[in-house]
Amino acid sequence: MLPFRGFWRTIAASLTARVLLVGLLLIGLLAAAGFLAFDRVVDMTLARLGTGLAERQVLYDRARGLGTLQRDVALAQTNARSQALIRWLRDEQSSAKRQVAIAELRRVVQLSAGGTFFVGSAATRAYYYEEAGSGYTADHPRLTLQRGKDRDRWFFDTLARPRDCQLNVDSDDLALRTRVFVNCVVRDQGKALGITGTAVDLSAFVREALADTQPGVSTFFVDRTGAVQAHRDPRLVSRASHGRHIAAATVFDMVSRTDRELLRAMMADVASGKAPARSDFLKMGGKRVLVGVGYLDGLDWYNVTVMDPSAMVDRWLFGPLAALIVLMLLLGGALAVAMFKRVVLDPLRLLEMSVTEAERGNFQPAEQLDLRRDDEIGRLSRRFAAMAHAVAEQTRSLEARVRERTLELEQLAYRDSATGVANRRGFVAAFDKMQGSRGAATMGLLLIDVDRFKQINDRFGHVAGDTVVAEIARRIQQTLRPADLCGRWGGDEFIVLLPGHAPESLEAIAARVVKTVCASEIELGDDLAVAVTLSVGVYRVDPADTIDRATERADAAMYQAKKEGRARIVMADAGLTMA
Repeated sequence: MLPFRGFWRTIAASLTARVLLVGLLLIGLLAAAGFLAFDRVVDMTLARLGTGLAERQVLYDRARGLGTLQRDVALAQTNARSQALIRWLRDEQSSAKRQVAIAELRRVVQLSAGGTFFVGSAATRAYYYEEAGSGYTADHPRLTLQRGKDRDRWFFDTLARPRDCQLNVDSDDLALRTRVFVNCVVRDQGKALGITGTAVDLSAFVREALADTQPGVSTFFVDRTGAVQAHRDPRLVSRASHGRHIAAATVFDMVSRTDRELLRAMMADVASGKAPARSDFLKMGGKRVLVGVGYLDGLDWYNVTVMDPSAMVDRWLFGPLAALIVLMLLLGGALAVAMFKRVVLDPLRLLEMSVTEAERGNFQPAEQLDLRRDDEIGRLSRRFAAMAHAVAEQTRSLEARVRERTLELEQLAYRDSATGVANRRGFVAAFDKMQGSRGAATMGLLLIDVDRFKQINDRFGHVAGDTVVAEIARRIQQTLRPADLCGRWGGDEFIVLLPGHAPESLEAIAARVVKTVCASEIELGDDLAVAVTLSVGVYRVDPADTIDRATERADAAMYQAKKEGRARIVMADAGLTMA
């Protein structure tokens, strides 16, 4: 029994012996460590392979999108530069110029699959529309575009933008079909005369440009706001229909909140030309997917390709490699590393964390260290815990003294040093606090001024004046309740706050204050004394009053008392104003 006990004592006292012993128990954890390493390597491999694949897919989708719409964009740009159209829009009342312009537009759009064109005048806002094979011709205007109508918003938005051509997924109210409209601004010497363009059937565009066949890949075409302009699922497309706007979720709404800024940065990079395509892993629908972004220059659209790596590559193809990695970890030096981490590094990490927290003023981790160990780390932990305890006690004592000193300074900041009552700052703070919490309770305000105080200063000196002010403050406080507040408002002006008093009792309280203060002369020393009188303004504070409003009304009443001969009390009313 004794040898066995001695063995455990040796183990407990030796860090090296404990590492060797504990290491034998951690063999089972190596397989888990190898699996985690394998999983990370697979993720990194898929990320690197998927990033390149996503960017190539973006460039391919961009080429498809441009090829599908480029012809109609070119036709619309050609019409926008037509000199016949420019001459007509400058002289829109000319029937001959209109016929020449319309004839030229018809010849150009014959190359379009839809055979559709339109013209909107910036001057008269007349809208001309023609579609081959239908009853709609551009011989006469079909409607007048109106600012403020949701149906016509595309026209004014396009005129206001700096780009000459814009794409708009819209529903034509005349044809009653959802289409992709190419809107190009007609300019003459920098002035916008109107808008002309063509239309492409949206269903045909989706079939040609978005017919994804590869599993796990989905393509969106979006504008600068992220609104989906084209997708296989029409429910995701944001468009206008029959005069009302139908807004679907933007591509930013589809990704998680934390990834939206990253997606915006990717779009900004490809639009500015920093890179032809950008890709990164984002979370969409709660799932981590690879998102690639390209920019369709000339259309002001972005093609966003979403790829699900798990649907494209079977990660279990890496199984044999995983088995080899685990075997190498088991046969290699990973066992020694894991043992050393558990027995040495982890306790040292806890000790280091305790030191870091102590530097920040948090000594609780030091108190939770394992102090029962009898090896080198245990002894070091006990020394540090004792030191941390002493520092914590010293810190708490110092913080208590700082709090006491802070409280004293706060008291000095809100008290008048000459009289001991609240100063103007302290009174305003108390007033605001009572106003905010008193509810419907009544509160009164007295503004008190010492009559002919300047004569007291001139006759007896400023020291005597300070004595008079201090004594008046003391006598005022004698008449007040603990809930009432007296403050020094100015040199010889005092202000009294009376919460919870009935309105009819305010004048009686003011009279009691005056009687107490003026009952006897104030001793100045050297057998000198002086009698004082007071002029008092009384105001019943309204719950909506600010301190400025309340003191203004009380000051007006006090001024009236002065005006009527001093040594009297005046109650403020609605008609009383400052002279």
